[in-house]
Amino acid sequence: MFRLLIGKIHQSYFLVMVCFGVIFGMIFALIFRIGFFSSWLWMLSSILLLVLMYFFPRKIFLGLAFLVGIVISFFRASSEIYGGDYISQFLNQTILVSGVVSGEPETDEKETKMKLSDLKFGEEEILVQGSIFISASRNEGIFRSDRILVSGKLTEGFGIYSGYMYRPKILKIFRPEPGDFSLKIRDWFSERIRGLIPEPEVGLGLSYLLGLKNGLLDEISEELRIVGLVHIVVASGTHLSILVEVARKVFGKISRFSSLLFSELFILFFMAMVGFTPSIMRAGIMSALSLLVGYTGRKFKPWRIISIVMAMTLLIEPMNMINLGWLLSFSAFIGIMVLGPKLSEFFYGDRKPKFIASMIITTVSATLMTLPISLYYFGSISLVSIVANLLILPTLPCVMGAVFFVGVFSGVPIFQDTLSFFATKMLDFHISVVGFFSEMRSFLVEIPTGQSLVFLIYIIPGLMIIIGFLRRKMVKLRKEKLTLSGRENVRT
Repeated sequence: MFRLLIGKIHQSYFLVMVCFGVIFGMIFALIFRIGFFSSWLWMLSSILLLVLMYFFPRKIFLGLAFLVGIVISFFRASSEIYGGDYISQFLNQTILVSGVVSGEPETDEKETKMKLSDLKFGEEEILVQGSIFISASRNEGIFRSDRILVSGKLTEGFGIYSGYMYRPKILKIFRPEPGDFSLKIRDWFSERIRGLIPEPEVGLGLSYLLGLKNGLLDEISEELRIVGLVHIVVASGTHLSILVEVARKVFGKISRFSSLLFSELFILFFMAMVGFTPSIMRAGIMSALSLLVGYTGRKFKPWRIISIVMAMTLLIEPMNMINLGWLLSFSAFIGIMVLGPKLSEFFYGDRKPKFIASMIITTVSATLMTLPISLYYFGSISLVSIVANLLILPTLPCVMGAVFFVGVFSGVPIFQDTLSFFATKMLDFHISVVGFFSEMRSFLVEIPTGQSLVFLIYIIPGLMIIIGFLRRKMVKLRKEKLTLSGRENVRT
């Protein structure tokens, strides 16, 4: 028994246990606000233990790997907890604060909304972790990565924000030099497209291609929410997979390494252009790791890479744990990668489903996993969302490609006119589909928001995963029995 306990085990198991520890520890730290692991000695001790376990992988260390993950998450969360406590002392006071605009400011006809991070209060030069939400008067001169100085009353925050300011005075805007290069390229490229595709189609097209939602009409945004298609205007895994596939086909003709290198560069550049939102961060890290694993010729189990990416994104930004975009992104991905294959095995066994059936299974899996979160936060879900997804998603790569090539061939008369016509008509089709299904109010299920009981829906996919796992085990055992009986027959 003791020999089994101390026997060798593959290093990947330790990595997964550390990741599970990080995820569990981050939840625990944020709920109970554990901030006393801020000393670097904790992190140094954890690193030394990880090195020890890597060179001497034993089963007895698996529990220790989980504890190391917890300590690492406690250390990382301590700075966020300290920042939140520091910001709370200024609540209900009129203060002077500067911060970096994180993500894309959202500007409509009346106001500009933005997230400020890397905060400095008053005359102090100390950077404070945490973020505040700003709702200022309309200002189109504020861009991502700008540091702005504002004066206003700080009130209690919400969600991932430690504070909230309504209509503060914007005193100064500091723009770093040479500035955000990827942002300049994105804005230049989007202007080329705007000159060729009319409104409102261009707003939807740029939302697809670059995650730009400022140009998207409020009416279309609301219709997308009603139909359950908000995810298609959030740059994420779908968009990255299209770009990566293009890079692999083009550069794969040179060599496998060229395909890997340029695919990874495409991922980094796309993430830099769109901004490091929770959904694009998850999709980018996931795509980069998947490409590396595929290049080495290894196979990975979905739950392993999901746990690794989940832990990495939480260490980068602990508040992702309560970020709606992060929750929806990972729940949809779990549905596609874990629940989808189980449903496919349940209905088709070892056979591969055809294109339409595969799309239905993928859409149902992602919808089922995101349903409780959507109901909890939004209080509504459309029963026709699956049909709308089946009409929109298969044509999304074509639309994105057409919008992209409109920007590339802008200024070339024949190409730009043909491509802009083609892109406009397909975007018209998407807008018509969304508008048509959003009018079907009788299929809209609405409940009060904040109902915790909606998470009981996860019992359904949980049972499906268990049934799929048991069914695969039974099939495996049946095959083993047939193999053994065949060998016995040969011997006799």
